[in-house]
Formats: sequence, structure tokens, C-alpha cells
Amino acid sequence: MRNLAKFFRLLLAALVLCAGGQHALAQKVLMLTTNVTGANAENPDAIDAYTNMESEFAAVVGAANITRMSVLGDANTISSATFTAAPGPYDIAIVAGTYKAIDDSNWAVIQNAVANRWANSVVFFMDGCCEPLNTGNAAKMVSRLNAGTGSSFVLGVSPPESSTQFPLNTNSPFAPSFTGLNPFTGAVITYINNVPANNALYLAAGTPPSSFPPAGITPTNNVYGLLIPTVQSNAGQGACVFAVVDVSPFIDVAQYQSWTANRGKIGPAFVNAATSENGACGLPKVSKSFDKTNITLGGNDNSTVLTIDLSNGTPNAINNVNLTDNLPTPLLVGVGTVTNTCTGGTFSAAENAGTISGTGFTIPAGGCSITVPVVWPNSPDGRAACISNPSVTNTITPGTDFVSPIGQVNTPATATLACQAAQLTVSKQVVWPANVTPVDLTGTSFPVSVVCTGSDGVVSPAIDATVTLTTPNSGSVSMTPVISGGSCVASEGTRPAPPANHLWVEDPAPSVSVNMAAPPADNSAQLVNTLARANTDITISKSVAGGPAAGVSGAFNFTANCGADGSFNAVVTLNASNAGAIAIMNVPQGASCTVSEDPAMPAAPAGYAWSASLPAPVTLVTAATGNTASFVNTLLGTGPLQPAAVPGLKEWGVVALSLLLVMLGASQMRRRQR
Repeated sequence: MRNLAKFFRLLLAALVLCAGGQHALAQKVLMLTTNVTGANAENPDAIDAYTNMESEFAAVVGAANITRMSVLGDANTISSATFTAAPGPYDIAIVAGTYKAIDDSNWAVIQNAVANRWANSVVFFMDGCCEPLNTGNAAKMVSRLNAGTGSSFVLGVSPPESSTQFPLNTNSPFAPSFTGLNPFTGAVITYINNVPANNALYLAAGTPPSSFPPAGITPTNNVYGLLIPTVQSNAGQGACVFAVVDVSPFIDVAQYQSWTANRGKIGPAFVNAATSENGACGLPKVSKSFDKTNITLGGNDNSTVLTIDLSNGTPNAINNVNLTDNLPTPLLVGVGTVTNTCTGGTFSAAENAGTISGTGFTIPAGGCSITVPVVWPNSPDGRAACISNPSVTNTITPGTDFVSPIGQVNTPATATLACQAAQLTVSKQVVWPANVTPVDLTGTSFPVSVVCTGSDGVVSPAIDATVTLTTPNSGSVSMTPVISGGSCVASEGTRPAPPANHLWVEDPAPSVSVNMAAPPADNSAQLVNTLARANTDITISKSVAGGPAAGVSGAFNFTANCGADGSFNAVVTLNASNAGAIAIMNVPQGASCTVSEDPAMPAAPAGYAWSASLPAPVTLVTAATGNTASFVNTLLGTGPLQPAAVPGLKEWGVVALSLLLVMLGASQMRRRQR
């Protein structure tokens, strides 16, 4: 059951980490479109296009990570807070318009969003079908792009409406992010002119590869889609921008089925370009990892190496980057070498510190990395955390902990480390000698104390627990000493009073040492107590009545029959005495005993004989004290008979004289009477 509980704890931790990972990988998208309800609502096909657009990006980032606002046709409906307040900030902001005009007040906010990078990237789907109808949305887009990014684009021609495929300019350094979307299918469009060749992402329909402009900055016309990386946007301060003068890629109508051709391709391409460290927008990304996933305490396996990787997929160095990594409790910077392939700036990763930081440093082209030794300390806090919070996730949050002047991929960097706390089961066994009837001790509690010393020499405070017997003679308790290296000593405290008439044999109370091993190994210690019957004594008191004053001498034999507890013999020896005693030792306490005297008596003194009536046996139940059996034997005298006295001559004379005197007395009395 303990292992099962451990399994569920680990399973729960895995689920939590998995959920955290899903959140960390999610990108946030803000979708701003012209109205779909009310008096200023778009046409049905445009509304369908917006719905398809939302589902396309939701399939990549998740519906919960898309915030849609179809309000651009109304004045003052967006502001900087639209981009930055919760649930923002956003990785991608989409701006879309079709038949209806975007209010000029909102265009001003959109320009500032591009110039100040209120979102990492801004994607424009601005339909070129209907400039007179929507008061020049496409022209305003180009104008705002020029102002926000420092470009000089010009709106070009609008070819006839048709389902058209626009080839990816594979000579552009930004093309790799869009290989899954080649060609890009549209319909009712307006081209953009004066686009540097590197920024011309999708070219005019029908352009053969042989006519693709060579990489560079040569202005290119009739561009269907353009991309401005972050480093080129507003001198590195603006957002990455993708722009196309078309909404039809998300529409299926009778004349063309662009949505069918593009579905499942647009979202992955744009999300990858905007949020991947190797994406076209050229944003640096932070990632991190530990060189192990599990550690144990008490030995030399409680340290790991944390690697922080900073990517830079652009050919240019990214300067003035700031990084802070707040290690989760109880992790600390450990002993060892800190390495850093980034350049410049100031780094700090002091031993026993909880923070790693770098300020004003440079990420060279191709990226750089930082390695730091990290320890889960074998300290009171470390051991407590290993039990209460055994899995910690080290997180760097872009935008706060990782800040690049050209922006950064906003996916949090996480690395998880788990502490595996060793378990110890202390069991109690009560042993009864074979000749002793066991007593049911179920429910009896025994205090135990466990003190552990890691192989690192750290002594943990004692863990006190109680083992309660769950059977007549056994029980156990599980505890978490945490350490997986070293040993633990389990000692029994003050034992409960033994059952009546019994005693604990072990003195002092038992203890046992266990060499600890890391999970999933089971560590166990057994404490054994032996219960024995307590012993006492029976005192036999012997006295003699009727004998000579000089006393008697001889041996008197006695037997104490204690049934299952045994039979014991004793001899009281008198030497010229009428009283004596002897103790029968080591009689089990609580025994029911009958003490009787052997009828074979010693020889009686001369002139005496022993009474034929022996003392009655004495029955008693032995207690700790006061066990006495008294016996009194009587002696009777046996001397010769004395004959009756026979009178002699002298005696007969006296008799005769007496008779004569009597007779004379009688004669005198008769004469007086006459």
C-alpha cells in the first residue's frame, strides 16, 4: 500500500507537470477585426472569413488562447491596454478588415502597437478588394506600416479577381518559416511595391523561381505578402510584421476556394514564424534543463547542473539582454564551476544563492548558454520540501525574467527537478517463549525514535513515532527520514508496562541500524521484544510443636506443584531448633501452586514421636511478594509407665497406731455421755 501511495503521489506530480507544460507551450493571439454585428457589420462572406481565421489559429494555440474583438469599425474601441492588459500580452496580434472601414482612431493605436511592440508580432490581412468602399483600408495599412516600422512601401495594382496561387520567395532568409504554406492561395488582392527583396515573402502569381529576386535589399514590386523582422522594425524597437492585402485566403465561394487550399497551413506557419526561436521574426528564446530529473538526499546525489540556453536565429548579435532566474525553494546555487558563452554584461551566480542573474549582456548570433551547479540542500528546509513539495519547477518568464530589446519568444522556460525521499518502515515483533502462554497485545503502543546520518555527515533531527500493534504480537509504522544515503538508527523508547506477571527481557530496549537506499528500494527496521514470565519465590516456614526445649535436628522435604508452570522441591533443615524456613526460587509469578510436605519425616528425638497427622497442603497463587506456606509438625512424648506404691512395715505401724487412737477417742466420748 505504501508503494501504491507513492505511485499515486508521483502520478499526481506528473499530471501537474504535464498541465504546466501545456500552459507553458501555449501562445496567445489577439484577433482584431472589423465589426460582425450591428449597423456597421461586415458582409456575410467576410464574417465567414473571420470565423475561419479564428478557427485556423485556434487549431494551433488553442481556443482559450485567442482573444477576439470585432470592433475596429467603431471609434476609440481599442487602446494600448487592449494589447497589454490581461489576458495579454500577446505573441501575435491579427488585424483584419474587408468591406468596412477601420476607424482612423483605431489605426493610430495600431500604428503605435507596431512601433512600440505591444505584441511580439502583428499580422495584417487587409483586403484590397474594396478601397473606395472601406475608405482605403489597404492604403492606410501601408501608410501606418511605413510610419511604425520606418519603411517606404507603396500600394500597387489590383489584378482581376480570381483564385490565384502566390509563390514563396525561397531566396528570402525568412522563407524557412513558411515552407508549409507554399504557395499561398488568395483571390481579390492588391500588391505592395518597393519592398526590399529579403522582405518580399510571397511574390506575384505566376512568378517562376528563376525570376525570384536575389537575396538583398533591392526593391521589389508586385509583392503579395511581406515580412519585417523585429530587428528591422522601428530600429529594433517595433514588432515583427507580416502584411498581405487580402482576406480571401480564408474564404470559400463559388468563384474560388482559397480556404480549402490554405486550411491547416496558415496557422502553423505564422505561429512558427512569430514564436519559434528560429522563426522569421528573429526573436530570441530562453529554454532550460537540468542534467537529471531526480535527486536524493544524504549522499552525493543531491546536485545537478542547470543549463540555460538563449537562442538567436538572426545573423546579428542581440545586445543589452537581461535575465533573472529565481530558483524555486529549496534549490540553491551549488559548489562548482559556472560557465557562460554569452558575452559582455554582468553575471551573478554565487554559491548558496537562490538567484542567477545577468544584466546588459549580449546573445551572439547562433545563441549562447549558461551552466550553473544547483543543489537541493540536505538541510531542515531541504528535507521538509522533499516530503511536502518533492517536485519543483524552475521557471523563467519572458517579458519579466528574460527581456530582450528586440522582444523575445514569450513561452516560459521550465525545468523540473524531483527529490526522491526515502521511506523507512519500523516494525515491532513481540516474541513469547515456547513454554509461556501468549497474551493478546493488539492495540499496545511502543514509542520509537529514528536518527539518521547521511553519508555526507549531516545528522538529521530525531523522528519520533509510535508503533501500535495491529495483531496480537506485531505492528509497524512508516516514516520518511528522506535521506537515501547513509544510515538510520531506530531505537525503542520507554516501553509500556508488561502484562501482569510478565517482564521485558531486553535491557536496554532494542535498537537497530539500517543502511538507507534510494527509492524504489524498501528500507525496513525490526525491533524485537521478548516477553517472559516474571519469577518470584515461595517461602516455606517450618515449626515444631511439643518437642524438647533443645529443639530437633533433621531435614523436612517439601514439594510445590505449580501445574503447567512446573514442580519445585525444597528442604528445610533444622539443627537443634524448633523453627526454620527455606525459599523456593524462580517460581513463575501468577502460578497456582500447591505446597505439600513429604510424609517421610526425620527421626523424632528420644522419648518423642511425630504426630500421625501431617499439616494440610497449602495452595496459593504466586504474587510478586508475600508467598508463604507455613507448616507445623507436632511431637508427642513416649517415656516408661510409673508403678503404684505398696506400703511397707513402717507404714503399717503408722496405720495401726492411727486406728488405736481413733478407738480410744471413741471410748472416752461414751463415758462422758453416761
